[in-house]
Amino acid sequence: MKRLNNKKIDLLIIIPPSAGRNPIWPPYGAMYIASYFRQQGYNPAILNIDVERISNADIIERVKSIAPRYLGFSGMVATSYKYIKKLSNQLKQSFPETVQILGGGLTCAANTVLGNSSIDIVVKGEGEITICELINCLERGGNLKEVLGIYYREKDSLVFTDDRPLIRNLDTLPYPAFDLVDMEHYIFDGPTFIRNFNNKIKDKRIYEKDRSRRMVNIIINRGCIGCCSFCVRPDLGIRMHSIKYVFDYIEYCVQKFNVGFLSFGDECFAPTKKRNWEFIEEYKKRKLNLVFRLLGLRVDAIDKDILKAFKEIGCWKINYGFESGSQKMLNIIDKMVTVEQNINAATWTKEAGLYTPPQIILGMPGENDKTIGETLNFMKSLDLDFKQFKWTIALPIPGSQLYDFAKLSGAITNEDQYLTSLGESGTGFLHVNLTDYPDEVVENWGNMMTHELDYWFFQKKYKIMNKLIFKILYFFYGLEYIIRRRELLDTIIRKITALFKRKASDESVLKNKIIAPYRKKEEIIFEELIRECDYTKINRSMSLKNINMKLKQAAEMQ
Repeated sequence: MKRLNNKKIDLLIIIPPSAGRNPIWPPYGAMYIASYFRQQGYNPAILNIDVERISNADIIERVKSIAPRYLGFSGMVATSYKYIKKLSNQLKQSFPETVQILGGGLTCAANTVLGNSSIDIVVKGEGEITICELINCLERGGNLKEVLGIYYREKDSLVFTDDRPLIRNLDTLPYPAFDLVDMEHYIFDGPTFIRNFNNKIKDKRIYEKDRSRRMVNIIINRGCIGCCSFCVRPDLGIRMHSIKYVFDYIEYCVQKFNVGFLSFGDECFAPTKKRNWEFIEEYKKRKLNLVFRLLGLRVDAIDKDILKAFKEIGCWKINYGFESGSQKMLNIIDKMVTVEQNINAATWTKEAGLYTPPQIILGMPGENDKTIGETLNFMKSLDLDFKQFKWTIALPIPGSQLYDFAKLSGAITNEDQYLTSLGESGTGFLHVNLTDYPDEVVENWGNMMTHELDYWFFQKKYKIMNKLIFKILYFFYGLEYIIRRRELLDTIIRKITALFKRKASDESVLKNKIIAPYRKKEEIIFEELIRECDYTKINRSMSLKNINMKLKQAAEMQ
């Protein structure tokens, strides 16, 4: 944390620690707030606990030495709830007169936050203008009801002052306050970063001697045109900077941080083919020479020519978020694409010489053995390399349709308890079971898929009939892959075990005592809710948004 000068700090924004020990994303939300706040004549500072990892007692001492007028928390993810709740209560004991303000995705649980922590005011959605108006109001002793976009307590009730219009012209915003965080924590060695994904990526530009090896992650848009039911979407739609602003910003970052590698972390990099072509053409005009990856492209916004053009200008990796190989599950997710579009995108990307690791989400309501099988067949049809995919188990987060379903189906009845449990247990296992299947079966889907795809890959690649030789090759191939990720001991144990047991049988799986802390009521059978739906095509009546409406209507009739 850097202090600008001797002028008193108006707002100190605290960044909670993330789950990983080595964060790769700068706290852009707080950095944009701080830069706009400073532009309006205030003096902000950022205390980045995600990097410093200091104790709450040390934080209190730091706050005491800084003596800010107001305290802010960047609650970007719901898993930070437990941490923020505890720290806010301790800070209120030490600084009872200091107003505490929360921003970020956690604000979708404003009622729970205000009812169980010492947070005084919650800023909903986009915060640049709101935070300035809020503090101006507090400074002059005004009426908080005049400030749009905030929640606060008034006696025993919760007050929401109504939604604030979104910033339409993002070009009016200043660049993030890079000077308020130590950006060297977020600069990585580009070639090493790429090798850790796949050591078979062949692109001479990655290893050019004159290229800076430094890499940084940036974002250039806000929002997404999608409404995936597992995703938090407080502000609908996507807003983009002008192409000129985007490339002025890119050139600024390249020069400021001396990078030869970029990572674009937008949820939706480009909503249309037209926007992709605009980016490609401006990139060529600026004569940039970067190696970059795109983490949020939609499969319906690309074609073969676009992908070839991205490869030509320096792209090495594209993430799409396929989510599933089942049209039924894509409909429930409300992805608004088809399995065929997913297959085309993966095929075209591979043909263009680009790397794409399919991202799959398991355990959504409606998931079953058949949809898992469809996703397995989908993955095999892509003919990708070993371990070239990633799966995760669906987790309800406030602000998402999945979270609403979890509440309506009786899985979540105490939001404070649930959100606290996320900070205690993490998100790497089955935490909430919203399917019609037993916990043990749902918990095993990911491991089963991994084993099945691993063996399929080796059978296809080596066509070895001798099982012993096959298993030995499988062991060493997987061992080499994980050694590069410094997980040698765990891999040796796991792979030796795998030599004697390919995968758990259904019978042994059911013996495992896996119990999800939260699950929907048994009497709510998801298949009954979509009985009349057509699974074979895009069908929005299957989306969780519509399912939730059915559950609400049923509850109101009781």
